[in-house]
Amino acid sequence: KQWYQRRVRGWEVWGIGVSGDTLYSGGDDCAFKATDTRSGVSIFSNTKEHSMGVCCISPEPDNHILTGCYDEQVRRWDTRSPRVPIQTSSVGGGVWRLKQSRDHILVAGMHSGFHVLHRETLDIVRSYTEHGSLAYGASWFGDTGLAATCSFYDKLVTVWNAFSDGKDGSVQQEGS
Repeated sequence: KQWYQRRVRGWEVWGIGVSGDTLYSGGDDCAFKATDTRSGVSIFSNTKEHSMGVCCISPEPDNHILTGCYDEQVRRWDTRSPRVPIQTSSVGGGVWRLKQSRDHILVAGMHSGFHVLHRETLDIVRSYTEHGSLAYGASWFGDTGLAATCSFYDKLVTVWNAFSDGKDGSVQQEGS
């Protein structure tokens, strides 16, 4: 088994994504980069579009990839032409995590709460703002519509139905 190790950035890395033989990285330097893992050769380096650090990267099918950034934007890129994003959505609060399901994207917007985006349009279809501190972690429970989210300072994990209004008792919280 062969392991890949290369110094691809001069700054700290905050987010990585892997698709096939391509390693995508983002960090404090506002750069979104792609490196071929077979050769270590840089495929591209975009330093113009993100105005703050790139926090997360999430590959999609069909040569697309999502990035989340401290500048409060979710960006969709076509990796064959990565000069400018093909879609952008402003969610507020610095995008720390992106988790995809079949039809939606769950976003941890650090200062604005958690948001569910429509997968194709990147429109916000639901927001959850009941956490009392930084929105940090987010994950789906398969295709059930249930989301698990966690916040930083209040040490709270919440499981909620991303497609109901919460009046049916769908929100469960547990703190430490």
